Amino acid sequence: MKIFLIGPMGSGKSKIGKILSEKLGVSLFDIDKEIEKDLNMPITEMFASKGEEFFRTTETNYLIKTKKFNDCIISTGGGVVEKIKNLELLANETNVVFLNCSVESQFENTKDSKKRPLLQTSDPKLTLQTLYEKRLDSYKKVSKLELLSDSMSNEEIANKIINHFNV
Repeated sequence: MKIFLIGPMGSGKSKIGKILSEKLGVSLFDIDKEIEKDLNMPITEMFASKGEEFFRTTETNYLIKTKKFNDCIISTGGGVVEKIKNLELLANETNVVFLNCSVESQFENTKDSKKRPLLQTSDPKLTLQTLYEKRLDSYKKVSKLELLSDSMSNEEIANKIINHFNV
């Protein structure tokens, strides 16, 4: 079984993905980390030197790669829903989980990170709010399960996902 985790940055996709992969004994494919590893470049540097569009296109190519995967957890980047092609790919998947959380939680979980290029602004909380509002409908449209990640522990969320999909 393949499970996709989508949601805003700071919602816990990578951490919950790791817990799920350990509990289910399947691999974790963290798209952002795979891109960084394969291109040997941090995403912040990619945004700075090649631009956001280059990153988004690369992200789409990695999402396409997941079509051939069977049993794994796929953690996406927060902006995966920015491209129509990605929405189409995710809409065709059976197990897509939207990890929703408040902008305040997003901010608390990301405020000390220098690895988030879209937050290198004078007002990162406003940026998070703007991105959340822009992407919310898309997250909801392609997900089969929505969980509020700031109202439960990561362990509880992983268990809810496992129970929901009977895995």
